[in-house]
Amino acid sequence: MNSLNKAAALALLLSGLPASAAAPSKATPTTMEDTVAMVDGSLIQLSEYQKEAATALDYWGKTNPAALADPANVRKIRESTLEELITRELLVLEGTRAKIKVRDRELDAAVDEIKARFKKDEASGRVFDEAEAEKAFAEQLKAEGIDYAQFRERLSRQMVARKVIEENVKAKVVPPTESEARAYFDKIKAYISSKSTETPKGMDEDEAVALREAASQVKALSSERVRVQRILIRLSPGASDNERKRALKTAQGLRKRLQDGEDFAKIAKEESEDPDSASRGGDIGYVLRGVAPPEMEKTVFGMEVGQTSQPVLSELGYSVLRVTERRAAETPDFERFKEDISSFLGNMAFRKKLDAYVKSLREKATIERHLPAVP
Repeated sequence: MNSLNKAAALALLLSGLPASAAAPSKATPTTMEDTVAMVDGSLIQLSEYQKEAATALDYWGKTNPAALADPANVRKIRESTLEELITRELLVLEGTRAKIKVRDRELDAAVDEIKARFKKDEASGRVFDEAEAEKAFAEQLKAEGIDYAQFRERLSRQMVARKVIEENVKAKVVPPTESEARAYFDKIKAYISSKSTETPKGMDEDEAVALREAASQVKALSSERVRVQRILIRLSPGASDNERKRALKTAQGLRKRLQDGEDFAKIAKEESEDPDSASRGGDIGYVLRGVAPPEMEKTVFGMEVGQTSQPVLSELGYSVLRVTERRAAETPDFERFKEDISSFLGNMAFRKKLDAYVKSLREKATIERHLPAVP
C-alpha cells in the first residue's frame, strides 16, 4: 500500500464513527509480551492488534481470497495494520499535547449516532424497536470484548484523533479553482484517449495512481455499460474437478429457480457467496465495455435487459448474471464532471497534507515495533 493510500484509508477511518471505535483503550498490559509497539512511551496492546488484523484478513478473505494464498501478502496486511494503529496513537498523543478536549455532549451525540445504526438489520432490512437495537448494540460490545465505559473511552480517543486532523490538516486545504479543475479534466481526457497504462510523464507514482483512479471513474460514467446483478458460487484456489462440478451444479440449480420465477435479489441475498453484492440483492453496479473481465464482458454485452445468463466461470467461481440496465457511450463533458473533479482534487490535496502531517509526527516520535510471528 503506497503512502497516499495509507493516508486515504486513515482519513476514511477517522471521517466517520463506526460501530467499533477505532482507537484502542489504554488498559495497561501486564508484560511487554502483551504489546506490539511503543509510541513515545504509550503501549499498543497485542489484543487490539489481533482484533484489527483479524478484521483486515477477514475482509481480504471475502474480497480477494487468492491474495491470502501468498504469505508475503499476509505479512504486508499485518504490517499495514500495525502501522495504522501506530498512526492513530500518534494522533491521540498529539491531541493530548495540544489539550484537545471532547465535550460530554459531543461524546453523547456520537454514541447516539452509533446506536442508531443498530436499529436496522442491513442484511434483511428489518427495523428493530429500541429494546432490540439496544440488545444488538450490547452484543456488539460483548463481541469486541469491551464494556460500555471502555467503548466511550475508545470513542473519545477516536474523536480526539479526528479533531487533530481537522485542525491541522483539513482546515488548511485550499479548494481548487475552476481553471485547475478544468486543466485536470483535460489531463484525464488525454490519459483516456492514450489508452496507456504507463505513468504519465512528470508525475510521481502517487499522482499517477490518482490520475488513473479519476480517469477510471470518468470512463466508467461515459463508456457503454450495463448494470448487472450477480449470484456467485465461489471456487477455492486450485479447486479440484469435483469441487468445480459441485459448484456448477449449484449455480445451475439457482438459475433454474430464477427461470421458474423466483426473485433474483432474494436468491442473491440467501445464496450468493459474495457478501458485498449479496447485501444489495446481487447488484455489482455497471460493467464497462473494454474494462470488464473478458468472460463477463462477452456474456453481459450479449444479453438483453432482464435476461439471465447460464453459469459463467471466472477465477472467482461460477456466476449467474442478469442485466438490469444498459447505457450507451457518451463523450466526457467538463460541466457534467466539474463538481466531482473539484471534490476529487480537494480530497487529493487533503490526502497529501495528511500524509505529510503523519510523516512529521512519525519523524518526531520514538517508535518501537515488535510484531508477533502470527496475528
